[in-house]
Amino acid sequence: MKGMLPILASLGLVACATAPTDNTPQQATAVLDAEYTINGKAVPNMTGKQKVLTRADQRSIRDTIKFDNIMMRWANMDEADIALIPKNKALTVDYKGKKYSECPLEGCKVTSFMDQFEGEEADEGDYQSYEELACEVNLVTNDFNVEKTGKSRTLNGFNVDEYRIEWKTEYADASGKKDLNLITFDFWNTQPNASLHEVWKVHDEFQTSLTKNAPNHPLIQLLGENGYKALAAFTGDLNSKENPIAGPIGKKLGKVQGYPISIKLEWVRKVEACQPERKAYNDKIDLNDGLENAGKQLLGNLTKKGTDALTANWRKQPLVRYVYEVKSANIQPIRDSQFMVPEGYKLKNRI
Repeated sequence: MKGMLPILASLGLVACATAPTDNTPQQATAVLDAEYTINGKAVPNMTGKQKVLTRADQRSIRDTIKFDNIMMRWANMDEADIALIPKNKALTVDYKGKKYSECPLEGCKVTSFMDQFEGEEADEGDYQSYEELACEVNLVTNDFNVEKTGKSRTLNGFNVDEYRIEWKTEYADASGKKDLNLITFDFWNTQPNASLHEVWKVHDEFQTSLTKNAPNHPLIQLLGENGYKALAAFTGDLNSKENPIAGPIGKKLGKVQGYPISIKLEWVRKVEACQPERKAYNDKIDLNDGLENAGKQLLGNLTKKGTDALTANWRKQPLVRYVYEVKSANIQPIRDSQFMVPEGYKLKNRI
């Protein structure tokens, strides 16, 4: 065995000698590490890790996502969206496939990541529009409330306080039966220390530069510079005191103070309106596409009817649950290579 040690050592030296060395410069960078989970009746269950690297003129957001369902493992991903303001371009780097796309600064993705999974593991019965059902309804409730719950805890080394946002809407049909939608946000926020203020400062420099140099960004076009930055502040990317949301809703959101360490979003729905129309819609089977497709429709309708039995537990059956948790946020020296395409990666698309 002793005779093997020099050989193993030499092999180790060879491995070290052939490993690529990163000699790109290091620069002070705002670094945010987070983890998240997404689940619910309307989306496939998944977990993710996110690393956000931000400088005044560039940003990389890298997501590593894994799906729980073995049938969805093909969609596991490790991708980064990189914005390079001085070069007026964006990159999407696929580290799993060793490919990349190059696009204008506005970004490469014309659809959201979740769009490609529309219908996968989803309860289609919850997504029929009132137009599809041919059912006339009226909005009878539209309540938006924000409160500080008084609850406190320590999370990932941060002292945090809970704020709860609740948005409730109700639509009533001609008989008075109602569909209720309830969207809640639970924020656990910390009072920012000097380190978090430095992170916010760098993020603000980047977002300000982006709004000036990417006027065709979809959200910037839709919301304007102030609205875009206010939305970024709502998610914790910027200081909400310096970038408030306008209007009555913004006044209520002003109660939420600090930097969000954890955000939980839940959307639950209680369906009671338009029952005759829903039954007629779900019972409808189209034989024009052949027996195979008719069988699929029949099976789908049985599944929908089984789901109806869950309405008694609607508060426990969210359509979507999203939990995002910041593990750390600080300024670190990061190499320039983190904002570059790795050597040997193939160009997939250029827009």
